[in-house]
Amino acid sequence: MTASAKGMPWMRILAAAVIVAQLGLPAPTLAQTDTTTLHATIKGWAERTWLLIADRSTTAGGRLTERGILLRFHEQIDAEYVLDNVSARFGLTEEYAWWRRSSGVRYWAGSINHQDLVSGFELKAPVELGQGWTVTARFDKEDTPINRDFVRVGFRKQWSSGPFIVFGGSLEAFKPEMDLTAGGGFRDPHGEAQLTLTWLDAFNDAIYQGLVVYEGFADTAVDYEKQAFALRALVERRFGPHFRIEAEGAVQIPSRIRAYRQAAPDSGFRQEAKFALVGGLLEWAFGRRLTAGAFINWTRAVTDRRQLVQGRPEDDYRLVEETMRLGGYALWHPMRAWHIEAWVARESRPERRTFRSGRGTDVDYKDRAWVGQAALLYRAIIGFRANAAFEIDLRDVIRGDGQVPAVESLARNNTRLRLEIGWNFGVRFQVMAGYRLDLDGDDYVDRPLFDGAHGRFALHW
Repeated sequence: MTASAKGMPWMRILAAAVIVAQLGLPAPTLAQTDTTTLHATIKGWAERTWLLIADRSTTAGGRLTERGILLRFHEQIDAEYVLDNVSARFGLTEEYAWWRRSSGVRYWAGSINHQDLVSGFELKAPVELGQGWTVTARFDKEDTPINRDFVRVGFRKQWSSGPFIVFGGSLEAFKPEMDLTAGGGFRDPHGEAQLTLTWLDAFNDAIYQGLVVYEGFADTAVDYEKQAFALRALVERRFGPHFRIEAEGAVQIPSRIRAYRQAAPDSGFRQEAKFALVGGLLEWAFGRRLTAGAFINWTRAVTDRRQLVQGRPEDDYRLVEETMRLGGYALWHPMRAWHIEAWVARESRPERRTFRSGRGTDVDYKDRAWVGQAALLYRAIIGFRANAAFEIDLRDVIRGDGQVPAVESLARNNTRLRLEIGWNFGVRFQVMAGYRLDLDGDDYVDRPLFDGAHGRFALHW
């Protein structure tokens, strides 16, 4: 978004970095910090998408929100929001480096208007318990139209022959929405496969039907008539020195809830929900200096809500949300400390909302876009870093312009030049700050060419 950048919260960022660095943990191994490794991953996309059902307390109304599950549109989003996220988030090889490390903390933030930032914070901290057991605490925070504060604790038992089991759960202040997860898989030097089952909102019925929440604390009660379970699978595998694949998938087994006012049990609605994500990546390394790949991801969510006898007619609709991306990328390391990263994707985002009662406004929306980035990077293993990138979001609204929540029409072509400088403090801490130059001729900015600012850091141990 085009805006004067709000001052980045550097004091908070650096304070967090210093605190973690002072823990005195051992430095990561060279295998964990090889900055010349040319790989990309879909793990970040899969995790962010998975959290849309694993953590539903991220918007007003929580799991009962009328906004749906994918939460792609919001009154605060303008036509440059997608491009702002491309600029502010971590790049392809940075993303891969984060997901191949077992521990660390990272933060990113970008200006979206004169007042606000979008930002994300992730922490993962494993502790070895001995005899193959590990416990890991994870914290995911996001300040966007999604407002997330999500804590998870998981245990893992790994056998030297390759098999492992995992179990754990989420910790939330709103107790009915805590989840439980269990599963297992196999891991060896060539890759990993894992399958887990998550019981979503595992304590909901024990609280609302067993303990019976006093209506003075909770006007609305939620009962599961069909429990919510979700299966998640991942596979990553190398085939020789050149070929690598990733696959991610998840499906929420159809669930049904009844939400009603405790003082009037026939008010409210029944709601059925379905969710699925599928993603894949194929990658070929042409040697140590050049890698190319292709990726695809697809997400679909269905919310079917029907009013109870004394319910509102507005609570009688079916909402279908879908996002699909198909793209490719190239990673090139032409000489010492110099890198080139480029990717482009074709994106489609349809959304349909149909009111059976006729009391609401039907939505039949779809947009398509070419989204991408081409970046030249200078990265010394210790010392100065600099990036320059050309970024695009060329978006057309195929139908339903203005039917989804947004500040303005999303049908616009956005292009910019992103400039960044930063520093590598060895292999443990990297920090970057960036400035964006408008190339598409925005006519409402108060500073010519200025298209916002952003920053990020990553800390590993």
